[in-house]
Amino acid sequence: MLYRGVDSSVDEAKKRIAALWRRGHWSVFELMGFGLLVECSRACHTQFIRHRMASYWSESQRYVDYSRQELRLVVPRDFPLELLEEGIKAYMRLREAGQRPEWARLALSNAAAVRFVVQMNAREFFTVFALLRCSASAQAEIRHICWGMFAVAWGLWPTLAKPAWDDLPTLHRDFCAKARGEDCRLYAIEDAERLFGP
Repeated sequence: MLYRGVDSSVDEAKKRIAALWRRGHWSVFELMGFGLLVECSRACHTQFIRHRMASYWSESQRYVDYSRQELRLVVPRDFPLELLEEGIKAYMRLREAGQRPEWARLALSNAAAVRFVVQMNAREFFTVFALLRCSASAQAEIRHICWGMFAVAWGLWPTLAKPAWDDLPTLHRDFCAKARGEDCRLYAIEDAERLFGP
């Protein structure tokens, strides 16, 4: 639209997109977006909703009655689940005693799973969210989810995702803080997979 009369072949469009990225003309990427269904711990959900340029629609612990359906937990591999059992038992006792779910939920840990839909534009994802949440210094659970989101974004917008991938280690000073002489992007992915992968 900005370049009427200019060759608009696929190859030229790819070059133009890459040039817009390199020059920092990111407002055009606010017109592109995606929505995903995510399941993570309450602790991780809190990190997500700090990103105010995204939109969220979250499952409410206030109304979900875990005495009638499975209570899902999200923890790293080898986490001692017995530590969380007391909170679950306390929740069930509170519900049996007639407490509403909104009060019984106070006994649950931040490992309780929550499902939510997140909708984010490409600019927010590549220039803010991925920089902070795909970073090796980010908490492993949100990092694991962020790299999954990056894979989806790559599938949708490969012409944009490639330069974003290339720039990740240089756009934020803490992105490579924990890497030990290796490609910090790969370290961040592998470490998150080790803790939260399938």
